[in-house]
Amino acid sequence: MIKLIATDLDGTLMSPDHLTVTPRTVSALKAAHDKGVRIAIATGRPMALVDNVINQVPFVDYIIYSNGACVYDRNSNEIIYSKLIDNKTSVRIINFLLQSKVFFEIYVNGRSYYQLGTEDLFGDTEFPKEFISEVIKTMTGCVSLEEFLNGRGVEKITLYSVKPNDQDMFRTELESSGLAVASSFPGNVEATALEADKGEALSGICKTLGITSGECMSFGDAGNDIPMLRFAGYSFAMGNGTEECRRAAKYTALSNAQDGLATAVEEYVLQGNV
Repeated sequence: MIKLIATDLDGTLMSPDHLTVTPRTVSALKAAHDKGVRIAIATGRPMALVDNVINQVPFVDYIIYSNGACVYDRNSNEIIYSKLIDNKTSVRIINFLLQSKVFFEIYVNGRSYYQLGTEDLFGDTEFPKEFISEVIKTMTGCVSLEEFLNGRGVEKITLYSVKPNDQDMFRTELESSGLAVASSFPGNVEATALEADKGEALSGICKTLGITSGECMSFGDAGNDIPMLRFAGYSFAMGNGTEECRRAAKYTALSNAQDGLATAVEEYVLQGNV
């Protein structure tokens, strides 16, 4: 019996516009929730960029954000888990990235910050312009990220528009600093504390609720979803997902453009075909 559903956002729960959740998907998840199934969203986004999602699926119980660096319990209105990149490591990496001439942002206290003067390094992405406009609204420019941190840790560091030839160089630098490295879309590199990923966060929620991995369902499409796909007993890679993602999952769903998540929830949770 499925007791918890965890879903990625972009490329999974969200339509291809990255802004909307289809009525069928909302209906399927609401019906599951009404049956007592807990719902968690698990995203690489900062907390500040999930408000539009919650407005569409207001019954969500947990928000796993910044790739699992933090978990917010919407029922108790508190952060129940956080694992940050320590300040010393964060500052060293920030200085390295500034010298490397790549656009990046850091997530702190659920919000996104970047170094003023680096805007020109932000190149084209695969995302729709309307979604990028929403992303930019949540980003704050700082004269000095190091001074802004003022001793604090960082939830996640996200690099954009990374050239293919530079991918390995950045991944090696971040991994050698003891961080977990993943990617959500082409040209992207993301780093969190080693113990911070969607799988660890989902496992923690299950332990809190007394739920086994076999009673958990997860959905994802990209590299940063792999830990939670490996964890859940009923894990689904979206039809639009990466090959690596499909190898990590137990099942494959239709694409997000085809209501793949809704179809799987209807069959496995609402119709009870587990």
